[in-house]
Amino acid sequence: MSHVPIIHVPSAESGKPATAIRRCAIYARVSVSSKDNRTQLTSLQAQVQACESYIQSQRGMGWELVAPPYIDDGYSGGNLDRPFLIQLMLDVEANKFDAVIVQRLDRLCRSVRDICDLLPSFSKTKTSLVSLTQAFDSETPTGKLTLHLLTTFGQFERELAGERVRDKFAITRASGRWQRSGIPLGYTLTDQQELQVNATEAAVVHDIFQRYLAADSMTQLLEDLSGLDYRTKSHISRNGNQHGGKHFDRNTLNQLLRNHAYVGEVFYEDAWHPGKHEPIIDRALWDQVQAIRSQRARRTGRPTGNRYVEDFPLAGLVFWHDGSAYTVYESSNRKGQRYRYYKAPKTTLGQTYDSGPVTLPTHELHQVVIDHLRERFKDPQPWLDDLPEEWKSWPEFDPEHVKASLSKLDKPWRYFIPQMVADVIRQLVGRVVLYPDQVQISINVPTLSLLLKSFLHSDSEPKKASKPRRRRPDSVTSVTKQRSLVPPKKTKET
Repeated sequence: MSHVPIIHVPSAESGKPATAIRRCAIYARVSVSSKDNRTQLTSLQAQVQACESYIQSQRGMGWELVAPPYIDDGYSGGNLDRPFLIQLMLDVEANKFDAVIVQRLDRLCRSVRDICDLLPSFSKTKTSLVSLTQAFDSETPTGKLTLHLLTTFGQFERELAGERVRDKFAITRASGRWQRSGIPLGYTLTDQQELQVNATEAAVVHDIFQRYLAADSMTQLLEDLSGLDYRTKSHISRNGNQHGGKHFDRNTLNQLLRNHAYVGEVFYEDAWHPGKHEPIIDRALWDQVQAIRSQRARRTGRPTGNRYVEDFPLAGLVFWHDGSAYTVYESSNRKGQRYRYYKAPKTTLGQTYDSGPVTLPTHELHQVVIDHLRERFKDPQPWLDDLPEEWKSWPEFDPEHVKASLSKLDKPWRYFIPQMVADVIRQLVGRVVLYPDQVQISINVPTLSLLLKSFLHSDSEPKKASKPRRRRPDSVTSVTKQRSLVPPKKTKET
C-alpha cells in the first residue's frame, strides 16, 4: 500500500487577513530498506504520516507542507552521507523552509557530533528543527536549551577526539616515526610511518649540501641547481592535485638546508629528537653548512644608533623622479666585508631602455652629494640666489657671512672622520631625487639657518626685515649633472 503525501501549496485568499506561512519539510529514514517489506504500513510511511498529521494540526498557525518528503530508504544514521539528507541541507541553506519535521532526532542522525554539525545550518537560515516524539523545537525555550546541551556535548566529543589524535602523534613521534605533513626530498614513507632513503633523491640532497659549501652566493647556487634541473619533492594530494616538482628558489632551498631530518632527527614537543630513519647528511657536513648559513644570514634589523647614520645617512631621503622611494640594503658578511646599497624601487614608469631606476652603491651616491656640498661651501651664491627676497635681509644669510661660515666647513673637511661626514650629510640634505641623467639635491634650509647662526658673533645685532617674516620653506633645490651615476641599462644579447 503506497502512501501519497499531502502537499499544501501556500496561497493567499483575497479579502482575508494574510496568515504568516510557515513552510515545512519532512525527513524520514530507515536503516534497512523497506522495498521488500510487504506489511501494509512501513516504518517510513508511519514516520511521514505522523509528521503530516502534526503539520495538519498546526495549520491554524500557518504551517504548510511545501515539498515532498525527503526519504533515505536503507541508509544508516551513523554518518551524514545520505543523498536525500544532503539535498535537504542544501535546500535549508537556500532558505526554502521555515521548519524541518522529523519523528525522532535519531532519524536525522544518531551521533551527537553530527547533530551539532547540522544545527548551525538551521540556525543560519532561522529554520526550526522539530522532533515529534521528543518535544523538541529549536525555536522554543526548551528546544534552545536542548540545543545548547547538544552543542556542549558535541564540543566535548570533538575535544576528546582531538586529544586522542594529539596523543597518538606524540607517541608516534617519540618512537622516532615520521608524523609531519610533508615528506622531505630524499625519502619515501613506509606503511609503518618510517622514512626510507630514496637513493636517487638522496644523491641530489647530498650534492646540494656539497655545492653550498663551494658556492659564493645563494644566487649562484640557485643558477647551478636550475642548470642541473634539480627540483623540489613532488607529491600528489588526497584531492589528486600535484604539488612540488619545481625548481628551487631561496625559500625552498633554505628549507632543505635547515631540515634536521637529513641528520636523522624528527620533530616533536617543539624540538628535534633522534629518529629511527637513516640520515642522508653526516654531522660534519651538516655543521659546516649551518656555520656558513649563520655567517651569511642577513641581519634582521637595522644597525643601531650612530652606526646606521654613518652607513646610510641618506636613508629615507632618496627618490626616483616619479616619487618612488629607494630603500637601503646591507649584504651579509662576506670574507670580512659588507656591501651597502640604495636599492632601486620597483616602478612602472621609466622602464625603457635607458631611463629606469638602478641600485646604487652607497659610497657612489655619497660622493656625489659630498662633492655638491663642498662645491656650494666654496661658492654658496646659487643657494643664496634661490632664496626669497625677504630672506636676504636676515643676518645668517648675509653673503659675506655665509661664505666665511661655510669655508670653515670646507677647509678642514679632509680631517673629518666618517661619522662627522655622515652627520653633515644627514643634517644638510633634505631630499635627493634621481633622474636618468642628473641628481637633484634639496638642502634642508632650517638646519642650514641654524648652522649659519652658530657662526654669527655673539654681539651681532639682527637686521630688521622690512616686511613680516613668512614661514621659511623647508628646502632650496640645486641640480648637479651626473650622467655616470645612473648608467643606462644594458640590453641582453639575443
